[in-house]
Amino acid sequence: MKAKFNLRNPLINGPIIRNIFGIGFYRAIGVLTNFLLVGLIYRYFSDDVLNGIWLTIFSILTWITFFDFGMGNSLRNKLTESISKNDIKLSNMYISTTYILMIIPTIIIIIGATISANFINWKKIFSVNGDLISNEYLTLFICVVFILYSLNFYFSIIFAILHAIFKSYLITGIQALVNVINIIFISVLYLLDVDDLILLGGIYIGTSVVVLFITTLLIFKFNKQNLSLSYKFFNKSLIKDIANVGFKFLILQLAIIVLFNTDNFLISRYIGVNQVTPYQLINKLLSVNTIILGIVLTPIWTKVIRDTSENKFNENKKTLLKLLVVFSILVIGVIILGLISPLILKIWVGSNILVSNKLTIFMVLFTIIHMWCNIFQVILNGLSKLNIQMICYGMAAITNIPVSIYLVQHTDLGVVAIILGTIFSLVVPAIILPIYTVRYFTKI
Repeated sequence: MKAKFNLRNPLINGPIIRNIFGIGFYRAIGVLTNFLLVGLIYRYFSDDVLNGIWLTIFSILTWITFFDFGMGNSLRNKLTESISKNDIKLSNMYISTTYILMIIPTIIIIIGATISANFINWKKIFSVNGDLISNEYLTLFICVVFILYSLNFYFSIIFAILHAIFKSYLITGIQALVNVINIIFISVLYLLDVDDLILLGGIYIGTSVVVLFITTLLIFKFNKQNLSLSYKFFNKSLIKDIANVGFKFLILQLAIIVLFNTDNFLISRYIGVNQVTPYQLINKLLSVNTIILGIVLTPIWTKVIRDTSENKFNENKKTLLKLLVVFSILVIGVIILGLISPLILKIWVGSNILVSNKLTIFMVLFTIIHMWCNIFQVILNGLSKLNIQMICYGMAAITNIPVSIYLVQHTDLGVVAIILGTIFSLVVPAIILPIYTVRYFTKI
């Protein structure tokens, strides 16, 4: 007799599987729309220098996402624990306290960025020569995008709540929706032959701000857990609890910023802004594998927190083994994608972008090491083992920029020196984190 396919099987309808398939579906749309968006923006600018400035600025803007003092991830961990214990009142206290506290860094970033931007020679920072673009224009552009991006990361607190209630797939759905809207607006600008950094930045980030604001209102109105946001739930006694975990996440995230978000700036400063585009294109292409791994890892973080709170330590061990199988498959995918990258890049951006074989090889190696580290980082995040990560990634961050600059100045590797410096820096977490994790599990 043939086995019947049971739709009520908890493996099929469980939150982990639902999230993986949901995230996979929306992420596929997100990847496709992001590729279209990157290609569209590349065509939008009439000069590689403008495109390089755009890529560099938005790489730097990613940094301020982490200036919530780690409270977003702290909320994610604390909220998951309180919801698993069905303590709705405590959950609402964590939510409301975090939202109110986040107002402080948001205001600080907006004021600090708009004031300091006026005292910086941005043309020198981005190595822009001639009269292509004025320093005053660049200053205004940076002020506009920093203000909008600050609002964007404030409303992104809703992501922590969605993670905690096993609705992570909605996050990728929101991001895909923002991409679609941006493609429509930027296509109109392209057809109208409008070539303006400030207008593009306003539309690109402003769309996300509006969508996140509307999403926040809808989630708090229709969530099934009776979660709510109100000043009456603000609890001073929780500040230390949130800030404690948040500070550790902040240090860890700042270290990761240095590792993964300073490359564009280093290339612009020490090699040339025109080299940012080919570097970013091959990086984004190979990051498809990192994105796939991220689809699996996203609900795993919440699962590890839940299993740990319920003392299901064997489940965590099984989870790690399954992740290593996924990693092995993705390594093969990275190598294949690296081999066919010239053809894909030609189709993608519609122009002859020169990406050396050496850069592709080292970018493949970087992607593999990055994925390896991500697996153990997520497991340790769920276990709230942040100290060992702070040490490892702290050491990596300290060495990354000096090593990269040294290689640029003392070798003829060019842009390859930048990614090689990052690879060298990742050796510490790539070795120490797996050893720590395995030893932790063997002691349980």
